[in-house]
This record gives sequence, C-alpha cells and structure tokens, in this order.
Amino acid sequence: MTTHDSSSFFSRKSAPAVDNPLTPDGRFGRLSMIGWYGFLNIITFLALLILSLAVGIFSFNTLALNHQFVGILTGVSGLAYLAIGVLYFYFYCVFIIRRLHDLNKTGWWMLWLLFPILNVFFIFYLLLASGNPNTNPYGAPRPAAVWEKILAWLMILLTLLFIFATGSITSYRISTGELESPTEMIQQGTDYF
Repeated sequence: MTTHDSSSFFSRKSAPAVDNPLTPDGRFGRLSMIGWYGFLNIITFLALLILSLAVGIFSFNTLALNHQFVGILTGVSGLAYLAIGVLYFYFYCVFIIRRLHDLNKTGWWMLWLLFPILNVFFIFYLLLASGNPNTNPYGAPRPAAVWEKILAWLMILLTLLFIFATGSITSYRISTGELESPTEMIQQGTDYF
C-alpha cells in the first residue's frame, strides 16, 4: 500500500511575490542600487527645478536665484520643498536597506551612516561588496533590469569623469597661479597663527 502526498493537490500554489522596488522589503544588487539612486536624483532634481520655476525662485532668463529667496520659502512652497526632501530621504533609506538585505544584513546597519569617516567606508562597502547569491531571509536575489544597469553604468562613468575633471581644473588653476598649491596654503595658514 503506497501513500500519496495529496497536500499539493489540495493546496493552492502561491503566486510569486511581486517585487516593489519602492518598499524596503526585498533586495537590491549593486547595479540596481546605483541605478535607482541615479533615478531618484534625476527625479528630485527635476521636481526641485519645476517647483523653483513655478514659485519664482529661479529664472531661466537671468539664470539666477530670486533675491527674496528666504521669503518665498516661508510659505506653502517651503512645505513643498520639505515634502520633496522627506521623500528623497525616505527612498534613499529604502535603497540602502534593500542593498543591506542583499548582503544578508539587517536594515539597522544603515545607522553606520551617522558616524563621520566610518560612513565613507560603509558606502564603499555597499558599493563594492558582492551580494548573497542564494536566497536569504530577505528573499531571492533580484536580477537588475536593463535600464537599471544602463543608468548605473552611466552614473559610474559620470562620477569618474567628474573626479577627473575636478582634478584637471584644480591642477590647471594651481599651475596658472589662480590657486595656491596646498603647501603654500598650509604655510600661509601656519604663519597666520
């Protein structure tokens, strides 16, 4: 007499969970985190630019800020700027938590960002450490979408280009005498005291 396991026949198959990248539940690989962080910065920049144009803080005609900047921020537009800032902070935390989940760490590790100098090493850890390739308590590994990979590599290239350009401009300005060399600045600073 053989017994059959009939539990699979009578039980429903559970539908795969839908991964919502805007909630802290789930995982982000390196490229997914960088891609979503880049997307967050683009959306925030556009929202701030549109709001600044709408309330008259910034003008494309003069490419300058309104001199009544502080007065404008004390009204309803100040609350709109605050809302954008809170949303930015929330989604930044979500992306960090999802990345920590990929590393099989709890979201509380995000508190390392509060410590100066250590937070720099923590960010490098998030960017460089490889995630857990297997399913962990936070879910299965999440493959990065094509647009996430493209945006992530674009962010990486722009960051490297920015670092190179900043170094080149600084070096040029030091060589032309527009900026003092670091040793001259230190010497003048010590002479002052």
